[in-house]
Amino acid sequence: MNQKVADVNQAVIQVEMQVRGVNGQVILLSDRVQIKRAGAMARLTQSRNSEKDIPVSALSAVRIQLPGLLTNGYIRFYLSAGKHGDDTLIRAASDENTVLFNHRQFTRFANLKTEIEKKIAASQAITRAPVDFEQLDRLAEQYKQGLISRSEWISTKKRLLGL
Repeated sequence: MNQKVADVNQAVIQVEMQVRGVNGQVILLSDRVQIKRAGAMARLTQSRNSEKDIPVSALSAVRIQLPGLLTNGYIRFYLSAGKHGDDTLIRAASDENTVLFNHRQFTRFANLKTEIEKKIAASQAITRAPVDFEQLDRLAEQYKQGLISRSEWISTKKRLLGL
């Protein structure tokens, strides 16, 4: 009885979007992306990966490859700590962070990508340090006085703005 009460008191994770692809399903939750695998195509391309949770805060980008005349398209999730490697369909089909889709499913996956990108941007905005405008003003003054070069001014300004 106490276990059920504890579960009820925990934060509720809301399913915001759910899209089924050729070799899996992507579920957008309030704090993460969940990839679930089921069916014959999933067993062919993802035999070792049945389910994966990716926190939105761990994502750096989402990419969609449009389906071709005879090929599937895919949505691929890039992790902040990972490499943005080879984007061929063959590699994507076996990547655990990728789900294939067909022409009919493209619009739903495009909408999913947009929603995930909004969450990534919001997550990055929260973790970004506040801008020190006084330091930016001092930097601009140093540039005007010729104490620093234009390239030093631009690179330092970008660093202070978190770009």
